Amino acid sequence: MRSLILVVASFAFTTAFTAHAGVIGPEGWSPAGCGARPQTPSIDSSSADAFNKSVGAINEWQKQLLAYHDCMVKEANADSAAINHAATGEQKRINDAIEKVNQDATAGRQKVERSSSSPSPTLAPPAGTMPGNPGY
Repeated sequence: MRSLILVVASFAFTTAFTAHAGVIGPEGWSPAGCGARPQTPSIDSSSADAFNKSVGAINEWQKQLLAYHDCMVKEANADSAAINHAATGEQKRINDAIEKVNQDATAGRQKVERSSSSPSPTLAPPAGTMPGNPGY
Protein backbone atom coordinates (compact mmCIF):
# COMPACT_ATOMS: atom_id res chain seq x y z
CA MET A 1 0.00 0.00 0.00
CA ARG A 2 2.83 2.38 0.88
CA SER A 3 4.51 1.85 -2.50
CA LEU A 4 1.20 2.57 -4.25
CA ILE A 5 0.94 5.88 -2.40
CA LEU A 6 4.50 6.77 -3.37
CA VAL A 7 3.84 5.94 -7.02
CA VAL A 8 0.66 8.03 -7.05
CA ALA A 9 2.41 10.92 -5.28
CA SER A 10 5.36 10.72 -7.67
CA PHE A 11 3.03 10.70 -10.68
CA ALA A 12 1.08 13.68 -9.32
CA PHE A 13 4.31 15.59 -8.67
CA THR A 14 5.65 14.85 -12.15
CA THR A 15 2.34 15.74 -13.78
CA ALA A 16 2.15 19.02 -11.89
CA PHE A 17 5.51 20.10 -13.24
CA THR A 18 5.22 18.84 -16.80
CA ALA A 19 1.67 19.84 -17.70
CA HIS A 20 2.70 23.28 -18.94
CA ALA A 21 6.47 23.22 -19.19
CA GLY A 22 8.02 26.22 -20.87
CA VAL A 23 10.19 26.07 -23.95
CA ILE A 24 13.84 27.02 -24.24
CA GLY A 25 14.68 28.26 -27.71
CA PRO A 26 17.18 30.54 -29.42
CA GLU A 27 15.70 33.60 -27.71
CA GLY A 28 15.58 32.01 -24.25
CA TRP A 29 12.74 30.62 -22.14
CA SER A 30 9.11 31.23 -23.00
CA PRO A 31 5.89 29.83 -21.56
CA ALA A 32 4.18 27.06 -23.50
CA GLY A 33 0.72 27.03 -21.92
CA CYS A 34 -0.19 30.72 -21.79
CA GLY A 35 -1.04 31.44 -25.40
CA ALA A 36 0.45 34.31 -27.35
CA ARG A 37 1.47 37.47 -25.57
CA PRO A 38 -1.25 40.08 -26.22
CA GLN A 39 -0.33 42.59 -28.90
CA THR A 40 0.20 46.15 -27.73
CA PRO A 41 -2.58 48.40 -28.99
CA SER A 42 -1.87 51.63 -30.79
CA ILE A 43 -3.16 54.98 -29.63
CA ASP A 44 -5.27 56.90 -32.13
CA SER A 45 -5.32 60.57 -31.21
CA SER A 46 -6.94 61.76 -34.45
CA SER A 47 -10.13 62.65 -32.56
CA ALA A 48 -11.60 62.51 -29.07
CA ASP A 49 -13.78 59.53 -30.04
CA ALA A 50 -10.84 57.63 -31.58
CA PHE A 51 -8.71 58.37 -28.51
CA ASN A 52 -11.46 57.12 -26.16
CA LYS A 53 -11.68 53.89 -28.18
CA SER A 54 -7.88 53.56 -27.92
CA VAL A 55 -8.06 53.97 -24.14
CA GLY A 56 -10.73 51.25 -24.00
CA ALA A 57 -8.48 48.96 -26.06
CA ILE A 58 -5.55 49.74 -23.74
CA ASN A 59 -7.63 48.86 -20.67
CA GLU A 60 -8.63 45.52 -22.22
CA TRP A 61 -5.03 44.85 -23.29
CA GLN A 62 -3.79 45.49 -19.75
CA LYS A 63 -6.25 42.89 -18.39
CA GLN A 64 -5.12 40.35 -20.99
CA LEU A 65 -1.45 41.14 -20.37
CA LEU A 66 -1.89 40.71 -16.61
CA ALA A 67 -3.52 37.29 -17.15
CA TYR A 68 -0.63 36.35 -19.48
CA HIS A 69 1.89 37.59 -16.91
CA ASP A 70 0.29 35.57 -14.09
CA CYS A 71 0.27 32.44 -16.26
CA MET A 72 3.89 33.00 -17.29
CA VAL A 73 5.06 33.43 -13.68
CA LYS A 74 3.17 30.31 -12.58
CA GLU A 75 4.69 28.28 -15.42
CA ALA A 76 8.19 29.65 -14.80
CA ASN A 77 7.94 28.76 -11.10
CA ALA A 78 6.76 25.24 -11.96
CA ASP A 79 9.64 24.80 -14.42
CA SER A 80 12.11 26.11 -11.86
CA ALA A 81 10.80 23.72 -9.21
CA ALA A 82 10.92 20.79 -11.64
CA ILE A 83 14.52 21.59 -12.61
CA ASN A 84 15.49 21.95 -8.96
CA HIS A 85 13.80 18.63 -8.11
CA ALA A 86 15.54 16.83 -10.99
CA ALA A 87 18.96 18.33 -10.19
CA THR A 88 18.62 17.50 -6.50
CA GLY A 89 17.70 13.91 -7.38
CA GLU A 90 20.68 13.58 -9.71
CA GLN A 91 23.01 15.00 -7.05
CA LYS A 92 21.70 12.42 -4.58
CA ARG A 93 22.24 9.60 -7.09
CA ILE A 94 25.82 10.79 -7.71
CA ASN A 95 26.57 11.10 -3.99
CA ASP A 96 25.03 7.68 -3.33
CA ALA A 97 27.17 6.15 -6.10
CA ILE A 98 30.32 7.72 -4.65
CA GLU A 99 29.43 6.47 -1.18
CA LYS A 100 28.69 2.97 -2.48
CA VAL A 101 31.98 2.73 -4.35
CA ASN A 102 33.89 4.00 -1.32
CA GLN A 103 32.15 1.43 0.91
CA ASP A 104 32.90 -1.34 -1.58
CA ALA A 105 36.54 -0.25 -1.78
CA THR A 106 36.84 -0.20 2.01
CA ALA A 107 35.24 -3.63 2.26
CA GLY A 108 37.56 -4.95 -0.46
CA ARG A 109 40.63 -3.55 1.29
CA GLN A 110 39.53 -5.11 4.59
CA LYS A 111 39.01 -8.45 2.87
CA VAL A 112 42.46 -8.27 1.31
CA GLU A 113 43.98 -7.34 4.70
CA ARG A 114 42.30 -10.32 6.40
CA SER A 115 43.28 -12.83 3.73
CA SER A 116 46.81 -11.67 3.05
CA SER A 117 49.91 -11.12 5.09
CA SER A 118 51.19 -8.57 2.57
CA PRO A 119 50.56 -4.87 3.16
CA SER A 120 47.27 -3.64 1.83
CA PRO A 121 47.16 -1.31 -1.14
CA THR A 122 46.42 2.30 -0.36
CA LEU A 123 43.67 4.04 -2.23
CA ALA A 124 44.82 7.14 -4.02
CA PRO A 125 42.37 10.04 -4.31
CA PRO A 126 41.03 10.73 -7.81
CA ALA A 127 43.11 13.09 -9.92
CA GLY A 128 42.36 16.72 -9.18
CA THR A 129 41.09 16.17 -5.65
CA MET A 130 42.68 16.67 -2.31
CA PRO A 131 43.05 13.76 0.13
CA GLY A 132 39.98 13.52 2.36
CA ASN A 133 37.89 15.51 -0.13
CA PRO A 134 35.43 13.43 -2.19
CA GLY A 135 35.73 15.91 -5.07
CA TYR A 136 32.32 17.55 -5.03
